[in-house]
Amino acid sequence: MNYGLITRIGVGCSAVVFAAACGSAAAADLVRLKGGETITSSDLTAYLERRVDLRSSARTKWGVEKILNEMAMGRALVREGERLGEKRLPAKESERFDDAYALGVFRKLMPACDPPSDGAASRKFFDENPQAFRVPPMARLGRVMLPINDQVEGMAATDWLMNQAKLIAAGSQTFADVVTRVERIYKLEAQGDIGWVVLVDENAILRTLGTAQQGDMVGPVREGDFVYFFSVDGKRESRQLAWDEVAVSAASRAVSYCRQAAAKKLESDLMAKYEVVLDQSAISGLFDKSSATQK
Repeated sequence: MNYGLITRIGVGCSAVVFAAACGSAAAADLVRLKGGETITSSDLTAYLERRVDLRSSARTKWGVEKILNEMAMGRALVREGERLGEKRLPAKESERFDDAYALGVFRKLMPACDPPSDGAASRKFFDENPQAFRVPPMARLGRVMLPINDQVEGMAATDWLMNQAKLIAAGSQTFADVVTRVERIYKLEAQGDIGWVVLVDENAILRTLGTAQQGDMVGPVREGDFVYFFSVDGKRESRQLAWDEVAVSAASRAVSYCRQAAAKKLESDLMAKYEVVLDQSAISGLFDKSSATQK
């Protein structure tokens, strides 16, 4: 199930899954819902064992928050569907995280989004909703990353990357030199150029990169189980599209924008109704525990 809320980062197995599956971390309450219901670290592990497509996201705190948000939204949808009397499959009635049922309820609760009736209506939508036709800022990024607990040349990964940054600043080496060295150390991820990346506001790293200029170096910065160092190789600032650029696609954009806004409002309403609260301290603790098991 994906309500458009998940952003995937990287590939590979999750330290959260590893820690919980090996019994190295006691179950912790990560999310609270109305009526005393909780979503625990054990629930998260079980969910990720089934949802292999989300495991890579669980290696960062931001990714785990997104997964837990999806799980909480799923629970809110299941509870709302049951309140409305929507039938469940008998074999699934005891399943808390019933993605198929939640998606069915989601679709039923979503309002219809009809396209503009004609060209004049499309132009009216364009004039009244400029934010729907704004290109977000993007950056062409070079990236190196290392597991936070790695030792490189006798130094902690963060300290080693900081030293590389100082050498670049002093003109003693280039970012490309660092990429070449890191490629020999950590081979499970692509190092170097990762292409153009949309600088959304949801992630602290991307917010920081959004304030950087072309040619800047950003980092080292930790996120979850990894430490990152970036080179901003290109920058495209946000800009407003003109009518001539979007006239052909304005009607379809109106529909997609309506759906995005409706989904966001439905999520906000249900999260408030079922009093969903993510425990940031407990989520951070997942990475503290998983890191400790790898030392």
